[in-house]
Amino acid sequence: MVKYQSRLELIKPMASSLAELLMDYYLDDQWPEIMLPVPLHRKRLRERGYDQTLLLTKALKKQLNTQGLNIDQQLIKRIIHSAPQQSLDATARQKNIRNAFTLNRKPEWKHVALVDDVVTTGATVSEITRLLKKSGVERVDIWSIARTPEA
Repeated sequence: MVKYQSRLELIKPMASSLAELLMDYYLDDQWPEIMLPVPLHRKRLRERGYDQTLLLTKALKKQLNTQGLNIDQQLIKRIIHSAPQQSLDATARQKNIRNAFTLNRKPEWKHVALVDDVVTTGATVSEITRLLKKSGVERVDIWSIARTPEA
């Protein structure tokens, strides 16, 4: 809804719900050092007019302000403007997203939160996690407002 119907007013309540779950989860665990939103390609950003994942990440930052979490929206760059994932099956999604991202520099953190609006097959977050771990990040937590069930 947020992504395709421009229902930006839904971001704040969704971030609030996710923040509650995260506060609960991290009672017994270490918080990540930084939040990294999954980036849109600049062409898709121009088409849509907003980046729903960045907006979600910013709303989460406000909700989680006591945790001192910051956002780095420059580290990960989408370099390939691929077809939208929604119309593809799991195998095609993995091929579609392969090598679509790069890191602008070596990350300085060992534990990060990768924020995506929806995780369907996991192809996007897996690709970015692979890059981050290859660059020295030890732990990548995936934060998402929705996860589609496996078929």
